[in-house]
Amino acid sequence: MADGYSGPVRILDTNGILLTVGTVDLTPEEGGSWGGKLRVFDNTGVAGKALRVGLVIPDGPTVTAQLDPHSVDGEFAISEVFGVGPAPF
Repeated sequence: MADGYSGPVRILDTNGILLTVGTVDLTPEEGGSWGGKLRVFDNTGVAGKALRVGLVIPDGPTVTAQLDPHSVDGEFAISEVFGVGPAPF
């Protein structure tokens, strides 16, 4: 398994419709799971919401993740990312 991924990501709803874009920092965790932090503009479709979404990494697979609201930093909303299934890296 790679060390993780840090960079741009597209966020899709469960029907594959684009909700927003952002940046993500993902790392492998113990037991084969993965997770990290997602940063999107505040007041977008995923800001401040707990959602199950698809994350699309450029030139990579679409993977499922659970988002949990964490904080707001200026104009950005930060969410915790909990991977569901295989890691995208």
